[in-house]
Amino acid sequence: MQALLLNLRMSIRSLRKSPGFTLTALLTIALGIGAITSVFSVVNTVLLKPFAFHDPGRLAVLREVVGIRGVPSIAPDNYRHYLRLKTDAKTIEDAAIFHQRGISVSPDGDQPRIVGAVTASPNLLRVLGVQPMLGRDFVAQDAEKGAANVVLLSYEGWQTYFQGNPHVVGQTLRLGGEPSTVVGVLPPGMRLPLIAMSPQIAFQEIGGPLETTIFAPLVPSDEELKKDLGGFNYKVIARLKSGATLEQASAELEALQQAYSISARLPYRLGISLTPLASDVTSGISGALWLMFAAVGGVLLIACVNLANLQLARSVAAERETAVRAALGASKGQLVMARLAESLVLALAGGAAGVALAFSGVRLLIALAPGNVPRLNEVRVNLPVLLFAAGVSIASALLFGVLPALRSLRVHPQSALQANSSRTANTHEGRRTRSLLVATEVACTVVLLILTSLVLRSFSHLLRQNRGFDSSHVTLAQVDLFAPRYDDALPNVKAVKLAFVDRAQAALAQLPGVQSVAITSAAPLTGETWVDNLTRPDHPVPEAEQPAVNVRWINPGYLATMQIALVAGRNLTPADSANPFVALISERTAHEAFPGENPIGRNIESIVPDDQHPITVVGVVADTRINGLKDTAAMVYMPYWAYTPWTLSFLVRSGKPSEALIPEIRRVLWGIDPQVAIPILKSLDEQVGDSVATERFQALVLTSFGATALLLALLGVYGVLVYSVSLRQQEFGIRIALGSGKAALMQLVLRQAALPVLLGAVVGLSLAFLALRWVRSLLYQTSAVDPLAIGGSLVLLLAAAALAAVLPARRAASVDPMQALRNE
Repeated sequence: MQALLLNLRMSIRSLRKSPGFTLTALLTIALGIGAITSVFSVVNTVLLKPFAFHDPGRLAVLREVVGIRGVPSIAPDNYRHYLRLKTDAKTIEDAAIFHQRGISVSPDGDQPRIVGAVTASPNLLRVLGVQPMLGRDFVAQDAEKGAANVVLLSYEGWQTYFQGNPHVVGQTLRLGGEPSTVVGVLPPGMRLPLIAMSPQIAFQEIGGPLETTIFAPLVPSDEELKKDLGGFNYKVIARLKSGATLEQASAELEALQQAYSISARLPYRLGISLTPLASDVTSGISGALWLMFAAVGGVLLIACVNLANLQLARSVAAERETAVRAALGASKGQLVMARLAESLVLALAGGAAGVALAFSGVRLLIALAPGNVPRLNEVRVNLPVLLFAAGVSIASALLFGVLPALRSLRVHPQSALQANSSRTANTHEGRRTRSLLVATEVACTVVLLILTSLVLRSFSHLLRQNRGFDSSHVTLAQVDLFAPRYDDALPNVKAVKLAFVDRAQAALAQLPGVQSVAITSAAPLTGETWVDNLTRPDHPVPEAEQPAVNVRWINPGYLATMQIALVAGRNLTPADSANPFVALISERTAHEAFPGENPIGRNIESIVPDDQHPITVVGVVADTRINGLKDTAAMVYMPYWAYTPWTLSFLVRSGKPSEALIPEIRRVLWGIDPQVAIPILKSLDEQVGDSVATERFQALVLTSFGATALLLALLGVYGVLVYSVSLRQQEFGIRIALGSGKAALMQLVLRQAALPVLLGAVVGLSLAFLALRWVRSLLYQTSAVDPLAIGGSLVLLLAAAALAAVLPARRAASVDPMQALRNE
C-alpha cells in the first residue's frame, strides 16, 4: 500500500509538470465518463431496474390473438374472455383487467384538468403485490352496479390534491364532475407504467403519458359480461403461479383459447400473447436506448485510444527514468505499477469530474427524451450508477494505460540510457503500435457514422413523406366533456353536447384571421382508436374477414381545414344534419371493402352506437397518415350529428400563429362552458413533432455522438502524425538535403496516414454490417445497407482523415535541413 501511495504521489508530481497534457486528458476522460454515466442512468432505470412490485418477475402482460383472414393479430382483451381465462388457467395465480385513460379532475373548484387514471378490477393492487399506505384497498362490492364512487390516490395525487393531509380518507374529489370518496393512498413507489393496448393499436399519449394519480374500480356493463365477439378494449396483467414459467403459462392459455374458439363456434380463432411486464413496457424504446448506450461506449473507447497514444509518447520520454528504476533494482511489477499509477490518477480524477457532469447530463437527457419513455421521472444518479462510473473509470485507466505500462517491461537499462529518445520511439514496433491504435479508433468511428447516417436517413424519410394532410397554420384544441351536464344518464345529453359543439364551432370561426374550423373525434397522430369492422349488407362475409376501420366523427369543414383531397363523390354538407347517416371512406377502405367496385351510393351496416340505421357512402377521400406517420389507415368519416363523443378536437386553420391564437381559443371554449377540460392546446406542427419524438431523440443523440467520434478520430490521426513527424525530423532533413522534393515528403507522410485509416475503415465497415442486423428494426423505409448512408459516411471519414493528415505532411515538407542536422 505504501508503494502504491508513493507511485500515486510521483504520478501527480509528474502530471503537474505537463499541464497541457494533464488538462487535455482530464477533459477527455471527464466528458467520456460523464456521457456514458448519464446514458447508463437512463438505461439502468428504464431497462434494468425492477419494478417496485412484489416479485415483479412473475408479472406478465396478457393479450389476445385474433385470427382475422387467416392472419393472427395481437389485440386488447375481451372482458368475458378475461374472466374465463382467470378462472380456468392453472398456471395463473391471479389476473387484473384495467383501462388507462385521462380523467377530468376539478380540485377546489378550479378549472378542470386531465390527469392519468386507472380504472381496474378490485384485485389490481393484490396482483401487483402493493398495499395502500393509508386507508383500504378496493373490495368486490366497489365494482358492483350502484356502488358509491370511490377512488384510491397515488402518493403524488395525495400531495397535489390534498397537500399530504393525513386525514384524507373519507374526503371527496370531483372526477368527471361527479364527487368520489377517497378510500386510500398508495405508497410513493407505486407507479403503474403505461402499457400499450397492442403492438398494432398504440393509443399514444402525445406529449408524454399522463402520470397516473387516480385509481378507480372498474364496473363492467351487462353487455361486456356476455359479449364474445368484439369488445377487445382492455389490458390485463397476470401473476404467474410460483414455479410456473412463461412458456408453460403461454401453452396452457393458448390451448384454452383454441378450445373455446371451437366449443363456442366463434367465427375466428383465438390465441394468446404473454410477455413479461418489464420487457413489454420498454419494447418501444429499448432498442433505441441500447443503441445509444453502445454509441457512447464507442465514443469512450475512441477517447481511450487517443489517450493511449499520448501515454505511449510519454512512456518513451520517460524511458530513461524507467531505466534508472530498473538499474536500482525495481521489479517488473513495480515498473508496471509506476506507469499504471499515472493512468489511474487521470482516470479517477477524470471520473470524479465525469460524475459531476453526469448530474447535468441526466437533466439534459430527461429534457430531450420523448415523453413515452417509461419511468423517466425516476432517473437519478444513484449508488448503482456511481459504482458503474467507478468501474468505468478503472477500466478506462487499464484501457489507455496498459500498453505504456507493458512497454516499461521491455526497457533495457543500458541501451535506454545510451539511446536517443527519438530513435527509441521511432522503431518499427512503435510505429506499428501507433498505427493499430489509429486503425482501432477509425473502425469505431466508421461504425458510429454509418449507424448515425442510417438513423438520419430514416428520420428524414419519416418527415418528408406525403402525409395526405397539411399541418401548417393549424391549431389543435382537444376538449373533454366530462362535466355533470354531459352525463350519459341524462335524457337530453345528445342535444347538450351538440349545442356545445355548434356554439364552439361558430365562435371559433368568428375569431380574427380564422379561415376554417374542423371537428374530429380523435386528435391527429394519437394512434388508432375506435376500431370497428366494416360490414356490407349486400356482401356478407364472416366477421373474421371483415376489414377493420378507424371511425372518426367530423364536420363538413374537416377536409378543407386539413386539406385532404376528395377523390370521388361529394363532401359532407350542413344539409346532412337532417339525415346524418352518410359517410366518407378513405381509398384504403374502398379498396378493402369494395374491391373493384364503385363504393359511392353503397350501404354499410351501422357503426353508430345504439343505432341500426344503414349508412350510405357518399364520398371517397385520399389516404392519410392521420393516426401515425409510419402508416396509412383505413378510415370511415361520419358527421358528428350522428354521434357526438365526449372527447373531441377542434382544428382551427388561421393566418395567425398558434402562439397568438391559443389564448383566444381557450377564452372562447371556457366562455361557452368553464367546466370543460382542454388537455391539448398547441399547433398541429407541434403535434407532428411530438409524434416522432422518439425518432428525433435517437437521431439527435446519435448525431452528437457520431460528430464527437469523428472529431476524436480526426484529432487522433492528427496527433499521431504530428508526433511521427517530430520523431523523423532528422530523416526528413537528410532527405531534403539529398534533393527530395516537398511533394515527395508530403506523399510519404500521407501514405503513412493512409494505411491505418484504410485498415480501420475496412474493419469498421465489417463491424457495421454485423451491427446493422440489430438496428434494422429502428429504421423506417430505409435499407440497412443504404448505399448513400454507407458511402457518405466513408467519404466523410476519409475526407476528415485527409484534412487531419495534410497539416503534419506540410510540416514535414517544411523541415529546415540545417536545423534538423544540427539537432542530431
